[in-house]
Amino acid sequence: MKLDTKKKLILGLIVVVAVVALSGCGVQVDPERALTPETAEGFWNTFLVLPLIQMITWLYGLVGNLGVAIILATILTKAAVMPLMLKSMNNTAKMQTIQPEMDKIKQKYAGKSDRETQMKMNTEMQQLYKEKGINPLAGCVPMLIQMPLMFAFFQAFSRHPLIATAEVRYFLGMSLSVVGEMPNVIFAIVVAGLMYVSQTMTQKRTQGSNAGSAQASTMKMTSLIFLPMMALMVYGSPLAMGLYFIVSQIMMLIQSFIIKKPGAAAAAPF
Repeated sequence: MKLDTKKKLILGLIVVVAVVALSGCGVQVDPERALTPETAEGFWNTFLVLPLIQMITWLYGLVGNLGVAIILATILTKAAVMPLMLKSMNNTAKMQTIQPEMDKIKQKYAGKSDRETQMKMNTEMQQLYKEKGINPLAGCVPMLIQMPLMFAFFQAFSRHPLIATAEVRYFLGMSLSVVGEMPNVIFAIVVAGLMYVSQTMTQKRTQGSNAGSAQASTMKMTSLIFLPMMALMVYGSPLAMGLYFIVSQIMMLIQSFIIKKPGAAAAAPF
C-alpha cells in the first residue's frame, strides 16, 4: 500500500469514525435546538452551519419541497468543490503514469535508511514531481475541504427549523427527521452501494493498466472498512443526511465518468 494511500485511508477513517460517533450518540432533530440568526454563536455556527440552513430555507421557498431543496443545496455545494476534486483525480491519474519511474528511484536507494540517503531519494522524487507537474499532497486537499462541509451539513440537518416542522419535513412520504428506522435502513443500503460502485469506477479509471494486486488489496480493505461504517452513520443520522450522501455519491459517479483514463484527465480545464 503506498504512503499517500495510507494517509488518505487514515484521514478518511478519522472522518467516518467521528461522524459515526456523533450519530451513535442518538442525534435527533430537536425543535428547541433550531439554529437561527438570533441563536447562532461562534464562528462555526455563524459562518458555516447557519449559511447552509439559510440556503436550504431559501431553496425551499423556491421549490416548495424540503427534500428537493436539500438535493439542490447538496448539488450546489458539491459543484462548487468539483473543480478541485477533478484536479485531485487528475493528479492521481498522473501519479499512476509515473509509478515505474518512482519505483526506479526507490530501487536505487533500496536497503539504505540513513538520513542522507533518504534526503537524496526525496530530492529526486520531488524533482520528478516537479518535472511532471504533480503535487503529491493534492489528493488529501479535497477531503480536508469536504470534512468541514460534511460536518456542517450534519449539524444543519439536526438543527434546521423546517426539518423539525411536521408539516413540511416529508419527502416521498418519508420524514426527513426520522432516525434509526426503515427509511434509514434503505438509504444506508443505497449509500453503501453507490459508494462501492463509485470507488470501483474511480480506481479503474484513474489507475488503468497500472492497477495491480496492491491497489486491488487497498480497494478491498477500504471497502471493508468504509462501507459498513458509512451505512451505520446513515442509519443513525436524520434521514436528510442520508439524502445528502445519496446525492453526493451520484455526483462522485459523474466525476468518475469525467476522468476516463490515466492521461485523459490531464486535458481537463481544471
